[in-house]
Amino acid sequence: MKRVILLFSALTLLFVGTVPLEADAARTQVLRVALGDPEESEMGVVGNTFKKYVEEKSKGAFRVELFFAKALGDETETIHNVRAGTLDLSNVGIANLVPFESRLGVLTLPYMFSNLDEVVAGTTGAAHDLLNTYATAAGFRILTWAYTDFRYISNSQRPITRMEHMRGLKFRVPQNRILIAASTAFGGSPVPISWAETFTALQQRVVDGQCYGYIGFRAMRFYEAHQRFITEVHYTYQVQPLIISERVFRAMSKEHQQLMIDAGKAAQDAVLKWQVENAASAKAYLQSVGVQVSYLEDEEEWKKVSMARVWPEMAEFVGGVGAINAFLKAAGRKPWNP
Repeated sequence: MKRVILLFSALTLLFVGTVPLEADAARTQVLRVALGDPEESEMGVVGNTFKKYVEEKSKGAFRVELFFAKALGDETETIHNVRAGTLDLSNVGIANLVPFESRLGVLTLPYMFSNLDEVVAGTTGAAHDLLNTYATAAGFRILTWAYTDFRYISNSQRPITRMEHMRGLKFRVPQNRILIAASTAFGGSPVPISWAETFTALQQRVVDGQCYGYIGFRAMRFYEAHQRFITEVHYTYQVQPLIISERVFRAMSKEHQQLMIDAGKAAQDAVLKWQVENAASAKAYLQSVGVQVSYLEDEEEWKKVSMARVWPEMAEFVGGVGAINAFLKAAGRKPWNP
C-alpha cells in the first residue's frame, strides 16, 4: 500500500507539474507576418524588431513568424488576407494600400513631402492618428511606418536629369492612380505591374525602369535587371506600413493590443535610425557595381507640374481639398489653396 501511495503521489506531482506547461503552450498565439521585400531591406529591420519585442514582452503569449520576399503572396494578396483576418500582419508599400482606402493616397501625392522631417511629422502624432482612422475603417490598423527613402527613378536606357528625358520610357508603377497620374504628367509611360513581377518585367525589358530607394534597390538586386541609371528625384517618399488585421487586433485583450502598438513603435524607431545610417552605403555599393547616379537639373518644374496637374486631378480621389488640408494641419503644415 505504501508503494502504491508513493507511486500515486509521484504521478500526481508529475501531472500537476506538466499541465501548466501544456496549457501555456496551448495559449501561445502565433502571429504570421508577410513582408514584401527581402530581409536585408528596411522590412527586415521592421520584422525582426517587432518579433523580438513581442516575444520578449509577452513572455510566451505570442510567437511571431516572419515571411519575407513575398513568401505568402504578392502585397495586394496579403492585404486582402489581412482584411479578412486570415493573415495577421503584413508590411507593404503605401501605394499598394491606396486601392483599399483611397484617403491614404494623400501620402503619395507628388511633392507632398520635401524632406525626411516632414515625412516623420506626417506619420506620427495627430497625422498618424488621422491616417489610422482611415485604415481601421478599411479593415486594418497601422502599427509601424517603415521609412525607405524617396522613390528614385531608375531605368535601363539613359541618365535622367530633366523632365524631357522621361519621354519614351516605360516605367513600372504600382496599381495606384496617383502614381500613374504623376508618371504620366512627368512624360513617362506608366505600366501597372505587381511588385512580385517587377524584377522579371525589368529583366525581360517589358518596362524600362521603376522607382525605389537605394536600400530597397540593392536588396531587390535591380542592377541585375538592366537598371544601369538612377536619378535622385523627390516626388514621393516611400513609406511601408506594417498593418495588423483589425479583426485580429480587436480579438486581443487590451493589454495585448497595447503590446502590438508598443512593438510597432519600437520597430518604427529602429527602422528610421537604420535607414538613415545605411542609405549612403547602399548608394555607394550600387555605384561600385556600375549604376550611374544622376541628379535633376529642373526639379522645380517637376514640382510645378505636380501642383498644377496631379493635385487638382487627384484631390477628389483622396477625399477632397478638405481631406488634404486636414492631413496637412495634423502634420503641422500650411493648407493647400488650389
